[in-house]
Amino acid sequence: MSIGPALGFYSINTNHAKSPSLRASALFSFRKEIRFGRDYKTFFLYGVDYFFHGLTFQSYYFKPDSLKLYDKKFNYKYSLFIHEINVPLQVKYSFNRENNNLYSAYLMFGYHLRYLLPGNLNVTQNGNEIKTDNLDLKFKTPFISDRLNSFLSITFGSQRNNTVAGKRNFFAELSYRYSFSPYYFEKNYSASSLYVNSSHLVLLVGIKF
Repeated sequence: MSIGPALGFYSINTNHAKSPSLRASALFSFRKEIRFGRDYKTFFLYGVDYFFHGLTFQSYYFKPDSLKLYDKKFNYKYSLFIHEINVPLQVKYSFNRENNNLYSAYLMFGYHLRYLLPGNLNVTQNGNEIKTDNLDLKFKTPFISDRLNSFLSITFGSQRNNTVAGKRNFFAELSYRYSFSPYYFEKNYSASSLYVNSSHLVLLVGIKF
């Protein structure tokens, strides 16, 4: 079980928006670890994560029945929160045997299935609220469903082992996640093709039971 902050790196379609910047982001994770073999070095992990992250950017806002003029005057600030359920599948290699070393460093490679939950959007102009909305976010390149896609990850971590059976272990890990597909939303007041690409650096601390 682990929790930690995330740092997002965002890029957006510059024909319709500019200046993407990070909002508060965090991840909550529950994973099950299965040992391979008798060397206490190789493991497989699976579980479920709740991941929320967000960004702000400048873009258009089209009022009802107005002309959609794409003049690159991005006068409106969009604040977007994204909620996801992730299913991690990871292979872990520990550099020391975990059953007879007090500390062990490890490396993991992972595939994470992503499911987009409804998002939250706030649009303002000069500090004045224009619109608050719930969004059905979608992936540009869907996997089975337009709400499904995936991450690839690489993780470096370290854990304090307790060689007494039934005792808890503690760990910390730094993970980089690369997304396969940008996501987007469609509303009559926003520009089309607001595709957002992202990758994330996640720092987790946790307890191993």
